[in-house]
Amino acid sequence: MRTLRKILCSACLLLLLSCLFACKVSDDAIAAAQQMTTTAADLSGYYNSLAKSESDTIALNELDDSIFKIPFETQSRGIIQDTLSEIAKRQEAAQALARLAASMSALSGSTVSSDVSTAATGLGNELVNVKALPGGSPVPDIVGKAGKLLMQLVQQRKEKEAARAMDQTLAALVSLFEKEKPLYDSISRTHIILAAQVARGLIKRQAIDPSPMLEPALKPFNLSALPLDGKLRDTLLALEISRLQSSADDASQQELKASEAMLAALKEMSSRVHLLATEKPMLTRGNPISLKIVESWVASAI
Repeated sequence: MRTLRKILCSACLLLLLSCLFACKVSDDAIAAAQQMTTTAADLSGYYNSLAKSESDTIALNELDDSIFKIPFETQSRGIIQDTLSEIAKRQEAAQALARLAASMSALSGSTVSSDVSTAATGLGNELVNVKALPGGSPVPDIVGKAGKLLMQLVQQRKEKEAARAMDQTLAALVSLFEKEKPLYDSISRTHIILAAQVARGLIKRQAIDPSPMLEPALKPFNLSALPLDGKLRDTLLALEISRLQSSADDASQQELKASEAMLAALKEMSSRVHLLATEKPMLTRGNPISLKIVESWVASAI
């Protein structure tokens, strides 16, 4: 996607300015701004962890090449680096969204009309021109359609209708994230598989110290293991590989749950925006509860 940062920034600006201008309950818009700030910050954290997975994938491929003589082709490296660059753009976009949402409550209503028109026009242009991610799914048709509708309404200076169109626009952005989610999951899964592959090879070469596996038996008595002999290493090898596979499977599942939770949070914010756009009270004041899963995964992935 060429300029996702501009899309998200424009979306947040238009949404919250429109709510302050047109919605019956302005404190709903302020609450939405606060919730969007947290959601965007967690989205940034998710992308940061995803970027680390991709960076580690480069390092793991280099280890595979050096230790096990599995070639790391220049073309493969280039694809990973391009993907890493795109992830970095999305993280930057999430950070920009968080900064904008945090500042919404301080905006003056005197410049609403001009700012909404400028932001909506820019957002509409970006939605019409958005491109698919390398290796990702095609951009949903709803994205371009929402952009065209938004520009038409703003050009006609129909601010209230434009606020309702923003509801459709955010739904389009959620759809876009949902389409890209399989690629995010694939990035993390590839990282875990490759890490397990390298670790398994090192275990079989007895290049890994298995002493930490004895800790549950020794720590309660403040004991330390002596250097392990070859026979004990051989005995522990099967258990090492079994635990490695179990940990790899768990790591993949945790990322999958995190991406599902992130998408659920974005959908929840979209549903709340729909209430504002239709001039209905937003009864929920807390942050999307699924963000706790995202935050837990981000913390464990550091």
